[in-house]
Amino acid sequence: MVRFLKEEYEQYSQVREKKKLDTDAQEVIANLHAKYYKHSFYKPCTCSGKTWQQWVAQLNDIYGQGY
Repeated sequence: MVRFLKEEYEQYSQVREKKKLDTDAQEVIANLHAKYYKHSFYKPCTCSGKTWQQWVAQLNDIYGQGY
């Protein structure tokens, strides 16, 4: 079972509360996704929300496991 570290859990909690994909949220999402899905860091284009939605859904699965 994969879980966030406590600090990561708290950061992602703040992103979820905002419900906005601002620059800070993009940074947190991209960093966490790169770490937990083992790819190099990059921020997808905001012109298409499909990748962002997929990443958020995948991170929500980890978030649901707690820390």
